[in-house]
Amino acid sequence: MTTSAPLTCRLCAAPLRVRDLNRRLCGVCDEYAQHIALHSNKGLERILGELERGVTFVNASRHMH
Repeated sequence: MTTSAPLTCRLCAAPLRVRDLNRRLCGVCDEYAQHIALHSNKGLERILGELERGVTFVNASRHMH
């Protein structure tokens, strides 16, 4: 029997619920990314790429939620 690792948010590494599996984002990061995408007029996937590479966001999000 194989044990699969729990799925985590791709931005902050928080454990994901079943409803969060589609984008692989926790609720907090999903809402934040959507907010930034709307205000910057960029696509969500482009914003996610920028956030994933943003060390400041990743480090802060691991300690904030």
